[in-house]
Amino acid sequence: MTRSRLFASVVLTALAFALPATAQASGPERSHSSFTYTLADALADYRAFGDNDGDCGGFVLLVSYHVERAVSTWPDRQVRHVHYTGHVYSSADTSRSLIRSGDFKITFWLAPDGAVSGVTRTGVFDYIVIDGHRVNTHVGRDVIDFATGSSTATPRAGAGVRAAVCDALR
Repeated sequence: MTRSRLFASVVLTALAFALPATAQASGPERSHSSFTYTLADALADYRAFGDNDGDCGGFVLLVSYHVERAVSTWPDRQVRHVHYTGHVYSSADTSRSLIRSGDFKITFWLAPDGAVSGVTRTGVFDYIVIDGHRVNTHVGRDVIDFATGSSTATPRAGAGVRAAVCDALR
């Protein structure tokens, strides 16, 4: 191998290792967080503010959940991957509950000054397990542009699904 080929080989090898390192260095900032909202929290918020997840006639729906959130932040956006597990309860009899969970992604679009300029949400925001079957209660894709005030949304489960949840908790 000639000296110039050896030099070229060394330079190319160095670049091969340097370029991926450069790309990784400019990657997003990453963080993770988790939190829990308990049935006791839901009851206190319902008593104090009337907060609930839906009206079933003789009772309202209360929720509890544990959230795991992975966050990646770039200069132009913050992406949150959210997974939660929990329950939905009858306010009339909190011993009656159904599994309630979700997996979705929220992207906050950032303006050059760091202000949020829009939001995109995609995934299964909420599903309930009734008699061993998963029923999606809130699923789709939403896009909200704060500058124009425009928003788009894909269909979600309708009132019939909410009625099934209410019936299962009666």
